[in-house]
Amino acid sequence: MAASKIERRSRAEIDRNYFFGDIFIRAGAAALVAVALIAAATPFSLSDAVAEGMVGYIAVMAGFGLFGIVVLLYGRHLRRSATHWDKDD
Repeated sequence: MAASKIERRSRAEIDRNYFFGDIFIRAGAAALVAVALIAAATPFSLSDAVAEGMVGYIAVMAGFGLFGIVVLLYGRHLRRSATHWDKDD
């Protein structure tokens, strides 16, 4: 049985994945830090916010938190694909 041939990616693709991976990692981390700082500066608990009808605030904070996590993980995926050979997997 013949071994499958490793397909080499172009240098441009590797550079692009590394660059955008780095950008997405930083953007995701920045969004998560911003959410954490805003949450730390907000002097109420989650149950108080729901009781006072601040569901919009909670939705925006959750949306930015989800955005930060997704972008961070996608950036890590791109960075890994740029820095690992296909045969390493």
